[in-house]
Amino acid sequence: MNPRLLAIAALAASSFVLAACGKSDQPGTSSQAQPAAPQAAASQAAEAAATQMPSAVGGAEVKSDKLVVQGLASQIPAAWTPTPLSSTMRVAQFGLPAVAGAEPGEVAVYFFPVGQGGSQEANIERWSSQFTGADGKPVAPATSKSKSGDIEVTVVELQGSYARGVGMGPSGDAKPDQTLMVAMTEAPAGRITMQMYGPNKTVAAQRDNFIKLAKGFRPA
Repeated sequence: MNPRLLAIAALAASSFVLAACGKSDQPGTSSQAQPAAPQAAASQAAEAAATQMPSAVGGAEVKSDKLVVQGLASQIPAAWTPTPLSSTMRVAQFGLPAVAGAEPGEVAVYFFPVGQGGSQEANIERWSSQFTGADGKPVAPATSKSKSGDIEVTVVELQGSYARGVGMGPSGDAKPDQTLMVAMTEAPAGRITMQMYGPNKTVAAQRDNFIKLAKGFRPA
Protein backbone atom coordinates (compact mmCIF):
# COMPACT_ATOMS: atom_id res chain seq x y z
CA MET A 1 0.00 0.00 0.00
CA ASN A 2 1.04 3.57 -0.62
CA PRO A 3 3.03 4.79 2.44
CA ARG A 4 1.03 8.03 2.46
CA LEU A 5 -2.26 6.12 2.63
CA LEU A 6 -0.88 3.97 5.48
CA ALA A 7 0.03 7.08 7.47
CA ILE A 8 -3.43 8.62 7.00
CA ALA A 9 -5.12 5.39 8.06
CA ALA A 10 -2.96 5.12 11.20
CA LEU A 11 -3.69 8.73 12.16
CA ALA A 12 -7.44 8.23 11.75
CA ALA A 13 -7.37 5.09 13.88
CA SER A 14 -5.47 6.76 16.70
CA SER A 15 -7.88 9.74 16.69
CA PHE A 16 -10.86 7.39 17.01
CA VAL A 17 -9.30 5.60 20.01
CA LEU A 18 -8.50 8.87 21.78
CA ALA A 19 -12.02 10.20 21.24
CA ALA A 20 -13.57 7.01 22.60
CA CYS A 21 -11.39 7.08 25.70
CA GLY A 22 -12.16 10.72 26.36
CA LYS A 23 -15.91 10.06 26.16
CA SER A 24 -15.83 7.15 28.58
CA ASP A 25 -14.19 9.33 31.24
CA GLN A 26 -17.20 11.70 31.37
CA PRO A 27 -19.87 10.84 33.96
CA GLY A 28 -23.37 10.24 32.66
CA THR A 29 -22.34 9.55 29.04
CA SER A 30 -22.89 5.79 29.07
CA SER A 31 -25.24 4.59 26.33
CA GLN A 32 -27.08 2.45 28.89
CA ALA A 33 -29.31 4.15 31.46
CA GLN A 34 -28.49 3.25 35.04
CA PRO A 35 -31.38 1.50 36.81
CA ALA A 36 -32.91 3.20 39.84
CA ALA A 37 -32.08 1.82 43.26
CA PRO A 38 -34.62 -0.97 43.91
CA GLN A 39 -35.63 0.28 47.37
CA ALA A 40 -36.12 3.89 46.23
CA ALA A 41 -38.11 2.80 43.18
CA ALA A 42 -40.29 0.50 45.26
CA SER A 43 -40.93 3.21 47.84
CA GLN A 44 -41.99 5.74 45.23
CA ALA A 45 -44.22 3.21 43.48
CA ALA A 46 -45.90 2.29 46.76
CA GLU A 47 -46.52 5.93 47.67
CA ALA A 48 -47.95 6.59 44.22
CA ALA A 49 -50.28 3.59 44.49
CA ALA A 50 -51.45 4.52 47.97
CA THR A 51 -52.42 8.03 46.92
CA GLN A 52 -53.75 7.01 43.50
CA MET A 53 -51.60 9.76 41.99
CA PRO A 54 -49.36 9.81 38.90
CA SER A 55 -45.66 10.03 39.70
CA ALA A 56 -45.29 13.26 37.68
CA VAL A 57 -46.63 16.30 39.52
CA GLY A 58 -45.71 19.93 39.25
CA GLY A 59 -46.89 23.49 39.63
CA ALA A 60 -45.36 24.00 43.09
CA GLU A 61 -42.39 26.03 44.25
CA VAL A 62 -40.96 27.81 47.26
CA LYS A 63 -40.56 31.51 46.52
CA SER A 64 -38.67 33.23 49.31
CA ASP A 65 -41.21 33.11 52.17
CA LYS A 66 -44.16 31.80 50.12
CA LEU A 67 -45.32 28.31 49.20
CA VAL A 68 -46.92 28.46 45.74
CA VAL A 69 -48.96 25.48 44.55
CA GLN A 70 -50.90 25.59 41.29
CA GLY A 71 -51.23 29.36 41.37
CA LEU A 72 -52.17 29.54 45.06
CA ALA A 73 -49.73 31.05 47.58
CA SER A 74 -49.48 31.03 51.38
CA GLN A 75 -46.93 32.32 53.88
CA ILE A 76 -44.29 29.81 55.03
CA PRO A 77 -43.67 29.96 58.80
CA ALA A 78 -40.29 31.50 59.58
CA ALA A 79 -39.19 28.51 61.70
CA TRP A 80 -39.68 26.02 58.85
CA THR A 81 -36.71 25.01 56.71
CA PRO A 82 -37.21 23.87 53.08
CA THR A 83 -35.52 20.50 52.54
CA PRO A 84 -34.83 18.32 49.46
CA LEU A 85 -37.77 16.18 48.37
CA SER A 86 -37.49 12.60 49.61
CA SER A 87 -40.14 11.37 47.16
CA THR A 88 -41.23 12.31 43.64
CA MET A 89 -44.78 12.40 44.96
CA ARG A 90 -44.04 15.45 47.11
CA VAL A 91 -44.16 18.96 45.73
CA ALA A 92 -42.57 20.59 48.78
CA GLN A 93 -40.99 19.49 52.05
CA PHE A 94 -39.95 21.27 55.27
CA GLY A 95 -38.06 20.44 58.43
CA LEU A 96 -39.48 21.49 61.80
CA PRO A 97 -37.25 22.63 64.66
CA ALA A 98 -37.09 20.30 67.64
CA VAL A 99 -38.28 21.46 71.02
CA ALA A 100 -36.42 20.62 74.22
CA GLY A 101 -36.42 16.88 74.86
CA ALA A 102 -37.92 15.94 71.50
CA GLU A 103 -36.80 15.20 67.94
CA PRO A 104 -37.44 17.44 64.92
CA GLY A 105 -40.54 17.01 62.79
CA GLU A 106 -41.38 17.21 59.11
CA VAL A 107 -43.98 18.65 56.76
CA ALA A 108 -44.74 16.97 53.43
CA VAL A 109 -46.82 18.73 50.77
CA TYR A 110 -48.68 16.94 47.96
CA PHE A 111 -50.92 18.12 45.14
CA PHE A 112 -53.72 16.05 43.61
CA PRO A 113 -55.60 17.27 40.53
CA VAL A 114 -59.39 17.07 40.65
CA GLY A 115 -60.54 13.45 40.74
CA GLN A 116 -57.23 12.06 42.00
CA GLY A 117 -55.81 11.23 45.41
CA GLY A 118 -58.79 9.32 46.77
CA SER A 119 -61.68 10.60 48.86
CA GLN A 120 -61.14 12.45 52.11
CA GLU A 121 -62.92 9.69 53.98
CA ALA A 122 -60.68 6.96 52.54
CA ASN A 123 -57.53 8.91 53.35
CA ILE A 124 -58.64 9.65 56.91
CA GLU A 125 -59.38 5.95 57.41
CA ARG A 126 -55.91 5.04 56.11
CA TRP A 127 -54.10 7.55 58.36
CA SER A 128 -56.13 6.44 61.37
CA SER A 129 -55.21 2.79 60.74
CA GLN A 130 -51.55 3.67 61.33
CA PHE A 131 -52.20 4.88 64.91
CA THR A 132 -52.86 3.06 68.16
CA GLY A 133 -53.46 4.46 71.62
CA ALA A 134 -51.65 3.60 74.84
CA ASP A 135 -54.16 0.77 75.32
CA GLY A 136 -53.37 -0.65 71.89
CA LYS A 137 -56.76 0.32 70.51
CA PRO A 138 -57.47 2.43 67.40
CA VAL A 139 -57.32 6.21 67.71
CA ALA A 140 -60.26 8.36 66.66
CA PRO A 141 -59.26 11.32 64.46
CA ALA A 142 -60.25 14.87 65.35
CA THR A 143 -61.49 16.74 62.27
CA SER A 144 -62.58 20.29 61.56
CA LYS A 145 -63.66 22.16 58.43
CA SER A 146 -63.59 25.79 57.34
CA LYS A 147 -64.22 27.63 54.09
CA SER A 148 -63.11 30.91 52.58
CA GLY A 149 -64.57 31.72 49.19
CA ASP A 150 -64.18 28.66 46.96
CA ILE A 151 -61.37 27.20 49.10
CA GLU A 152 -62.32 24.62 51.76
CA VAL A 153 -59.87 23.29 54.34
CA THR A 154 -60.27 20.08 56.33
CA VAL A 155 -57.86 19.55 59.23
CA VAL A 156 -57.29 16.08 60.69
CA GLU A 157 -55.36 15.39 63.93
CA LEU A 158 -54.20 12.04 65.29
CA GLN A 159 -52.07 11.23 68.35
CA GLY A 160 -50.61 8.01 69.69
CA SER A 161 -48.13 5.38 68.55
CA TYR A 162 -47.55 6.03 64.86
CA ALA A 163 -46.28 3.53 62.28
CA ARG A 164 -46.13 5.77 59.23
CA GLY A 165 -46.75 3.95 55.96
CA VAL A 166 -48.17 4.40 52.49
CA GLY A 167 -51.03 1.92 52.66
CA MET A 168 -53.64 0.69 55.10
CA GLY A 169 -52.37 -0.34 58.50
CA PRO A 170 -48.99 0.23 60.13
CA SER A 171 -45.69 -0.13 58.33
CA GLY A 172 -42.64 -0.96 60.43
CA ASP A 173 -42.16 -0.21 64.10
CA ALA A 174 -44.51 2.31 65.68
CA LYS A 175 -43.09 5.37 67.44
CA PRO A 176 -44.87 6.37 70.67
CA ASP A 177 -46.04 9.89 71.53
CA GLN A 178 -46.41 11.02 67.91
CA THR A 179 -48.78 13.45 66.25
CA LEU A 180 -49.95 13.62 62.65
CA MET A 181 -51.74 16.72 61.41
CA VAL A 182 -53.15 16.74 57.90
CA ALA A 183 -54.68 19.70 56.09
CA MET A 184 -56.61 19.05 52.90
CA THR A 185 -57.10 22.33 51.05
CA GLU A 186 -59.70 21.89 48.32
CA ALA A 187 -59.35 24.40 45.49
CA PRO A 188 -60.75 24.57 41.94
CA ALA A 189 -57.59 23.00 40.46
CA GLY A 190 -57.45 20.16 42.97
CA ARG A 191 -56.39 19.30 46.51
CA ILE A 192 -53.31 20.50 48.37
CA THR A 193 -52.57 17.94 51.08
CA MET A 194 -50.09 18.87 53.80
CA GLN A 195 -48.91 16.41 56.45
CA MET A 196 -47.06 17.55 59.57
CA TYR A 197 -45.76 14.74 61.77
CA GLY A 198 -43.30 14.11 64.57
CA PRO A 199 -43.12 14.04 68.38
CA ASN A 200 -46.15 15.49 70.17
CA LYS A 201 -44.23 18.46 71.57
CA THR A 202 -42.59 19.37 68.27
CA VAL A 203 -45.84 19.27 66.33
CA ALA A 204 -47.78 21.10 69.04
CA ALA A 205 -45.29 23.98 68.86
CA GLN A 206 -46.05 24.39 65.14
CA ARG A 207 -49.78 23.65 65.21
CA ASP A 208 -50.97 27.25 64.80
CA ASN A 209 -48.42 27.89 62.04
CA PHE A 210 -49.56 24.79 60.20
CA ILE A 211 -53.23 25.75 60.30
CA LYS A 212 -52.44 29.33 59.29
CA LEU A 213 -50.49 28.11 56.26
CA ALA A 214 -53.24 25.68 55.23
CA LYS A 215 -55.95 28.33 55.50
CA GLY A 216 -53.86 31.08 53.95
CA PHE A 217 -53.78 29.93 50.31
CA ARG A 218 -54.91 32.70 47.96
CA PRO A 219 -54.34 33.38 44.24
CA ALA A 220 -50.64 34.24 43.79
